[in-house]
Amino acid sequence: MSLFLVSSRADNHPTLLIVLNSLFNRIGQIGSDANDSQEVRLQKTLLIAFAGTMAILAILWGAIYFYFDEPLAGSIPLLYALTSLVSISIFAKTKSFSFLRISQLTFSLVLPFLLMIALGGYAASSAVVMWSLTSPLGALVFKGRKEAVRWFVVYLFLLVSGVFLEGNIPFSSALPNQVVLVFFAMNIAGMSLTTFIVLRYFVGEKNLALTLLESKNQWIKDAFSAYVSPNLVDHLISNPEDLKLGGERRECTFIFTDLVGFTTLVEQSDPSTLVAYLNEYFEGMIAIVFKHEGTVSKIVGDALAVMFSAPVVQKDHATRAVACALEMDQYAQAFAQEKKQQGLDLGRTRIGVNTGTVIIGNIGGKNQLDYRALGDAINVAARLESANKQLGTRVCVSETTVEQCPNFVGRPIGSLLLKGKSKPVATFEPLSKEDMDSSNVQAYLKAFGVMQKNDLKAMELFQQIREEFPEDSLVVYHLGRLKSGKSGTTIVLPWK
Repeated sequence: MSLFLVSSRADNHPTLLIVLNSLFNRIGQIGSDANDSQEVRLQKTLLIAFAGTMAILAILWGAIYFYFDEPLAGSIPLLYALTSLVSISIFAKTKSFSFLRISQLTFSLVLPFLLMIALGGYAASSAVVMWSLTSPLGALVFKGRKEAVRWFVVYLFLLVSGVFLEGNIPFSSALPNQVVLVFFAMNIAGMSLTTFIVLRYFVGEKNLALTLLESKNQWIKDAFSAYVSPNLVDHLISNPEDLKLGGERRECTFIFTDLVGFTTLVEQSDPSTLVAYLNEYFEGMIAIVFKHEGTVSKIVGDALAVMFSAPVVQKDHATRAVACALEMDQYAQAFAQEKKQQGLDLGRTRIGVNTGTVIIGNIGGKNQLDYRALGDAINVAARLESANKQLGTRVCVSETTVEQCPNFVGRPIGSLLLKGKSKPVATFEPLSKEDMDSSNVQAYLKAFGVMQKNDLKAMELFQQIREEFPEDSLVVYHLGRLKSGKSGTTIVLPWK
């Protein structure tokens, strides 16, 4: 009965594919080790299958030589078959893959050369020495390029040696010319097929590597495209070494935003309308973040947390963050005004910005990871956002951020002593160049300087500014402080 059965009823008879799979599974169990990787298992299976196939062909080859009365030539393929099967048996017992690999590569290299000698040279042997090329090809598959070069050098040495031996070999071939010609065709066809199979294997490996690389790139895109600007995603793909998924300390700048009155709005508004407006709001805000190459850390309700210099280091992270905060403030004001005209009072957006050293990395379990930062610098940014509520400002930037912005434009707010902190945080309100040069802000700077000196004249100066610019919330706040008996520019904020 034929080994390969192809039946129209797959439920009663094995198909060719099933038989082959079963055969390879049995071969793969020879010399197998529980610690073997999938690649090593595949290499073992392929080498044993190749060695076994060549042994069967060698027996056929030897029988043909014996038939044409060439006992010496016939004994060499039979010797190859015997030694090959012995090496496989030793491998099955010792599980030493290196022994199997070296022995098979040696047999494949030396025995075809000896067969050429036994038949009298290149032409008389039908260039059977070509089969020695299976040795460096096998080394290429089972060992690697560096090892394959060594075997190939020995192969070339044998070829050159054959040239010098041609005509000086004491043996000759009695094979008919037609048989020699047929062997020529078989040797050329056999080596061509072997070379094609090896090249096909490596093309398959290359395609697999490209697929894995594409999969890795897609993983980076999937992991960060919702958080990081598209150009940063492209940068990570081109420079994967910049993406360190383990925890590390790094200085970053953080932005926290919050939409005033959102909770009340949720209770009073139509859900579908509110969600649509909120999505539109976040779409615009996140577009600005991506424009400045920031990373969206998280979105909680109406609050947005953004970080700069992670996952990719940005030397100008503080400058980027301040520019981003200003543009977000402008967008939020325009958006709120637009929606107010449509009957939806979204309130204003408060923004806090702070710079500090944190630990960044993937936090979570194997099934759920969150790329985020851990550290007090984040808490300070969040509290500066909340501080706007008491100060009457919209954007509050810490001194640690301002110090890294060479061209920062803004006015001082004061040194905020946040709850749980022993050291005040000097804080500033970023402004446009036009606002900074206005008479309002210039008068504020003069009054603030007097207030820093604990001079009682500060109240009078702030009162004058208040009368001329009643809409300046920060002026109103400081005037209220001074009237309540407070002095100086240190502001105690007891709440988080």
